[in-house]
Amino acid sequence: MFSKNSILSLMRKMIAIYLSAFALLLGGCSKNGGGNSSGSNVYTGPNEASSFTASPIDIPKISYLLSLGWIQPVGHTIPTDHVYFWYNNLNGPVYLPVYAPAPGKLYKILNVPVNGIAECKIWVQVNEKFSYYLDHIVLNASFTEGTLITGGQKIGTTGLSSSIDLGAIDETLTLSGFANPARYAGQTAYCGKPFQYFTNKLKTQLYPLIDREGTDKDGRIDIDIAGKLTGNWFLDGSVFYTDGPDGWDKELSFAFDIQHPSVVLVSIGGTIGMVGKWTIQPGAILPSEVGVANGKVAYLLYSAGGISADPIQRGLMIVQMIDEKHIKVETFPDSKASDAPFDSNAKTFAR
Repeated sequence: MFSKNSILSLMRKMIAIYLSAFALLLGGCSKNGGGNSSGSNVYTGPNEASSFTASPIDIPKISYLLSLGWIQPVGHTIPTDHVYFWYNNLNGPVYLPVYAPAPGKLYKILNVPVNGIAECKIWVQVNEKFSYYLDHIVLNASFTEGTLITGGQKIGTTGLSSSIDLGAIDETLTLSGFANPARYAGQTAYCGKPFQYFTNKLKTQLYPLIDREGTDKDGRIDIDIAGKLTGNWFLDGSVFYTDGPDGWDKELSFAFDIQHPSVVLVSIGGTIGMVGKWTIQPGAILPSEVGVANGKVAYLLYSAGGISADPIQRGLMIVQMIDEKHIKVETFPDSKASDAPFDSNAKTFAR
């Protein structure tokens, strides 16, 4: 489903910017622009509702949507904290209008130009506890940090990617599925489910476009299971790694495919080799069932399309839970073996 250009674009991840403390946002402006906004979207500062009143892309132009939890090492070794609005640019760049989903103050712009195109990531503060961000967009030059924008206002266009990102940062939330919340910060620690913030009218139009099997269309990123292998792990040692540029290649996740949530994926950011995302052999014990009592477990690794799409084993992983918060793990690239003993290349990961 994904083109090579799309995958390369998703792998490009800029230096993470995390939220800091925010002052009360006061001020207002009259509504202007916004070809697909609805209702009154005047920015009112700290008391503005935490809701999205406009789709960032005109709905007829959306090819499909993807839920939370996409993985694509190394920038996205663990499940991602944003959703994707995909559109068709297979015949060349398509610069679609991009609209602000909600009113607020544009408080951060991160410029990440691509092949001469001024793509960027922006953060917008809606109220004291809620903000959102858009990535892979080309912002109109008139918008600078501190600009007040209205819901539905046209703020720029799409760029060279096949999708744009939308993330919701809701500081009223406590994500219960992180085994060690100290590993996460900012937009990940307070990751909301973006589609849930849209108005009911927009939900009826957007949810049917989400390419995800099952009834849970939102996905999630906090997937750790206490005492089990499923979830996120970080290289153990003298450095306490957190999710971010310094930690991406030190991360490991036993996660799930967001389009087919029953499919287990092993995501490797680096350190132990075999960087990428992989599926495991049919009939293998599931990571959600692996605990200390299971001892060493061997997983045959196949390309992420699954053994039916690529029947060639690409390598071997052996992993053992030492205790509820530590695992020993090693990979053997290109191995066709079904098991192996640990050797000096094994690494310890922690929660």
